[in-house]
Amino acid sequence: MHLVDRLKIYLFHKEKVRRWKGLSHKVQGWSSHEEQQVRFKTIANNVEFKGKRVLDLGCGLGELYDYLSENQCPGFYLGLDQHWPFLRQARKRIGSSQCRFKFTDISKASLPKMDIVVASGSLSYRTKNPDYLTEMITRMFSACREVTVFNLLNIEVFSDQTILQAYNKQEVLAFCQTVTPNVTLIDDYSDADFTLVLKKT
Repeated sequence: MHLVDRLKIYLFHKEKVRRWKGLSHKVQGWSSHEEQQVRFKTIANNVEFKGKRVLDLGCGLGELYDYLSENQCPGFYLGLDQHWPFLRQARKRIGSSQCRFKFTDISKASLPKMDIVVASGSLSYRTKNPDYLTEMITRMFSACREVTVFNLLNIEVFSDQTILQAYNKQEVLAFCQTVTPNVTLIDDYSDADFTLVLKKT
């Protein structure tokens, strides 16, 4: 991701923190706690996480780990994010030895091999690179041993903003089918969002 794009994202969340301090879903850019949780629920309902090694790209405050730990506790969780204030809070809040956080640019970092690679909300930032999404999907699928799962904003109902970008779900699905034939599109949980699950087997 271009440095200018990263700076815009940093300033976006810095302003969110200033305005919504104490509301974790707001500072991470979610419209509501329910919107964040329904995305987590959709991911958890369509992928088996129990005992798996999980890589979470754009992990924010690590709240996906909280959600999964209630019912499908991963064997190991690694959260990557480029916003250090989020990671600092996540490290302070979560003390599990099975959970780690790392500061990095997910678009450039070498992704470790994990059973499951997740990106919830983190692929919807606008970028100067027109191939950003397809490149990230390819890298995520290469890094996973079993499953890649991610969600995106739906262009049919979500108008693009300065910082966020929505996508045509059929176009994204078509690209994913060039990566693997084992793809599932899930779009029955929110008008403004859709999820794709890509499996190795």
